[in-house]
Amino acid sequence: MARRARIYDMHVHLYEFSDHEIKDIIENDPDIVLVAVSDDLDSLGRTLSLHEEYPERIVPCAGFHPWNIGEVPLSQVDEILRIAYRSDITCIGEVGLDRKFVPQTWETQVEVFRKFVKHAVEVDGFLNIHSPDAWQDALSMLLDAGAKKAMFHWYTGPQNLLPAIGEAGFKVSLNPALKIQRKHLAIARIAPLDYIVLESDGPYNYRGLKLTPLLIKEAISLVAKEKGVSASDVIEAAKANSERLISTLF
Repeated sequence: MARRARIYDMHVHLYEFSDHEIKDIIENDPDIVLVAVSDDLDSLGRTLSLHEEYPERIVPCAGFHPWNIGEVPLSQVDEILRIAYRSDITCIGEVGLDRKFVPQTWETQVEVFRKFVKHAVEVDGFLNIHSPDAWQDALSMLLDAGAKKAMFHWYTGPQNLLPAIGEAGFKVSLNPALKIQRKHLAIARIAPLDYIVLESDGPYNYRGLKLTPLLIKEAISLVAKEKGVSASDVIEAAKANSERLISTLF
């Protein structure tokens, strides 16, 4: 019997789920691999513990969310980077820039993001990026730093930026919110298959839709329908693209 293709959830805040919910996700979807982002030092600690419990199903990421600037001590940034280096964590996220929700901390955001980009380049890591209304800024910083592997999480940015993102070898992620967010659905329609990966961004509640890894298969069907391809085409493309980013084959 042919082995079923893995499905990668490339951006999930797994530390926010209960132990029971995580067990339910893993048992109910035996194909899924969870790329678990962290937002600060405490969430990184829980994410690493979850990775130890499910080493073949959870990929840990080390990051500092731009929304935490001004809320969490910036001294955590260097500690997170030290832990990432010591623990050989090569997924760096959730990190990035945000002109939409927290423009008042922009200058500090740039300084912090630059540190994470530099680290990712040095360790050949993968950047898991948050960049509302700062898509071009983030892309420019990546290119200037010589980054090779990056994903623009929940991409709703300019459609005309997609070619530059794809040509750089970067990816954009699609999540189940596309069933109710038209601009995200439009990205699913026009982005070439070799540009896309899948995510849940769970457990975020978007307009009453609680996002979870268990909705990714529904998202696959929606993407397939929108692009006029089979679900297996979407799964295989997203799997290949994901594995190019995380360089972790199980």
